[in-house]
Amino acid sequence: MPKDVKLSYFDLAAKGEPTRLMFTLGKIPFEDKRVTFQQWPEMKPSTPFGQLPVLEVDGTTIAQAGAIERYAAKLAHLY
Repeated sequence: MPKDVKLSYFDLAAKGEPTRLMFTLGKIPFEDKRVTFQQWPEMKPSTPFGQLPVLEVDGTTIAQAGAIERYAAKLAHLY
């Protein structure tokens, strides 16, 4: 089980929401970093592909919603 999990996404029920729900259902502790639209232009160059959501797991960055959702589902024993 990973020790440090951080999900970064906008404060919207969109691409990041399934991951938030899977972590919650699976009782996986994670930091839910909600990015505002004011913060996004400054943060964008440091993200993979210039996109959100981004999941950081023990120092490793994972991009793309589908890959993040599959990983979250496996951690939560939903896949």
